[in-house]
Amino acid sequence: MKLTASFAHSKCYHFRRLAVPHRTSSQFSTATIHLNKDDSANVWTLTQEDVSHYWKGYLATRPKYTDAFYNLIYDYHALHSQSKPPSFSIAHDVGAGPGQVSAKLAQRFSHVVVSDNNENHVNYAKHFLSTTSVPASRFSFAVAKGEDLGSRYPPASADLVVSALMFPLMDTMSALRSFHTLLKPGGTLAVWFYGRAHFAELEYAGLCQPLLDRIINHHFSGVIAGGSPEHTAGWKHVADGIASWLDYIPFAEENWGFVERQKWNTKWTSLGFFGNEACDFSVEPRSSVTDTETVIERDDRSLWRKDWDVSQLREFVEYIYPFQGMEEEYVKPLWVQLEREMGGLHARRAFSWPVVLILATRK
Repeated sequence: MKLTASFAHSKCYHFRRLAVPHRTSSQFSTATIHLNKDDSANVWTLTQEDVSHYWKGYLATRPKYTDAFYNLIYDYHALHSQSKPPSFSIAHDVGAGPGQVSAKLAQRFSHVVVSDNNENHVNYAKHFLSTTSVPASRFSFAVAKGEDLGSRYPPASADLVVSALMFPLMDTMSALRSFHTLLKPGGTLAVWFYGRAHFAELEYAGLCQPLLDRIINHHFSGVIAGGSPEHTAGWKHVADGIASWLDYIPFAEENWGFVERQKWNTKWTSLGFFGNEACDFSVEPRSSVTDTETVIERDDRSLWRKDWDVSQLREFVEYIYPFQGMEEEYVKPLWVQLEREMGGLHARRAFSWPVVLILATRK
């Protein structure tokens, strides 16, 4: 069932390494970013030396999830929970990164399990959460892949499992089995993803967005293109899934119920942080959506709005990914042209985001 609202595989994937140059005032150190060449659990990892610098920039330039967005999850959970009143006891934040989602979940749930497959990320999340007003006893931490959590924690113990931005990087069926095992009957799985910033004002989108996309695709092509067949297969899995707006995720009716796929801004954005032009393979969206699922589409050009000048936009691009060569000659004239089309160095333009949120109830 599709509604339109007027408001707002069983493989291990391997990625090659990217060496990061000496840090300028806004770049990273000489540490090496590991792209799954030796560790299939991580698409990239940051050394302890770089992790604090990166996550601070990440949090400063990414959209802020609103209370209204979290309430979509909480209201869904309350509606479909098998306990009355609904249980808000244990939540898992899978692939927690810097921990900002965990902090919000802890305002509603009694305990939050904060997990990531990289120890440095978990350590930063501990630091970040220690600066919030939530007592430390409300959190526990695990260095673990999402696919393994079902075997590390008691079955049917969680009310909510959240995966923000990470699901396309996981083994699809292994992750679903893990989360199904973790959740209580009537528990909620919430998976969401958003893509790169898009110019929200029509008078600027037509000229400015293609320039921004060319810059981003150029940087990502240096990471994605080339490499081994395993490297290519890994990135293709990610690119195909994101281009599908996560419709590729299958929810077997014997395991999951009340599946909702909520999407924002599908008509004028694309979901990925990079476009097809960054890839040296065909990007092939696919769908596992069934007739029993509910699809809700919303158009909201003010969703998670950011008002940025060109310098702030450059910071967003820098912290999408720990790129190498942010000052490459190819992108310099593109930034000059983009600055001009935006109205000058200090002109601020409005940006919004493509977003998909999937909610499912464990049977």
